[in-house]
Amino acid sequence: MFIGNQQIQQYFDNLIKSENLSHAYLFYGPQGVGKKLLAFKISELITGPAAGNPDLKVIDKEKDEIHIADIRELKNFIHLTPFGKYKIAIINNVHNLGHDASNALLKILEEPPGKSILFLISHLPKMLFPTVISRCQPVRFKPIKEQEIFNRLTEAWKVKKDVAETCSKLSNGSLGLAMELADNFAGFQKNISLLNKLVKADFKERFDAAKKISASPEDLRKMAGDWFVWSSSLAGKKLAKEILHLNGILSKPQFNHRLALENFLVRL
Repeated sequence: MFIGNQQIQQYFDNLIKSENLSHAYLFYGPQGVGKKLLAFKISELITGPAAGNPDLKVIDKEKDEIHIADIRELKNFIHLTPFGKYKIAIINNVHNLGHDASNALLKILEEPPGKSILFLISHLPKMLFPTVISRCQPVRFKPIKEQEIFNRLTEAWKVKKDVAETCSKLSNGSLGLAMELADNFAGFQKNISLLNKLVKADFKERFDAAKKISASPEDLRKMAGDWFVWSSSLAGKKLAKEILHLNGILSKPQFNHRLALENFLVRL
């Protein structure tokens, strides 16, 4: 069930009933608030279930660049005659478009086929070409209310109330983040306890911890992510800014992650 941003859902229900849909929409807003979920729901209402649907194409690259070859395939797809009313394309994380791919997509948006609808989805819309944005109808998704997230966690996911309360408060309006925290809450608590311990540790203990933690890049990224979520809830934002900088370095494989962690821990 879709929660939060119900006015957007009602808006599209009305558009579908009146058959007054535009050729392209940009769904933007925080992560984990249902942008992709609603795009799939709209597609299902128009063309049927996603599985094996010949009128639906999805491009979904979380970190990898969307290349011009992806957009060329998309162009070929939407120019085909639909089996139903429309050809629908969903491009998640559209901010990952490469330069050439952005230009190719722009040409599609400038001359859209008559029976096609594109849903572009992004939590970083400022990374898109302004010309791409200008040729879409923007739809802004807002953070989900804390109480709605709490209710979903306790009622649908059967999360304990004390855990659900903490996760909903830390989620910053993102149901996706709240669900992720609840799913591994014990690990989250362990990571935050370690950070609090390192704040009080001497330099030798900090360097020893950095060596151990950085042995697993995946665990290090998860730990730093948990640290940022927790630090963002604090009154002072200095620690959150330091951890955000650390996360930025950890996202780039060409950098020395252990050295970045050591530098962060020295500044604690």
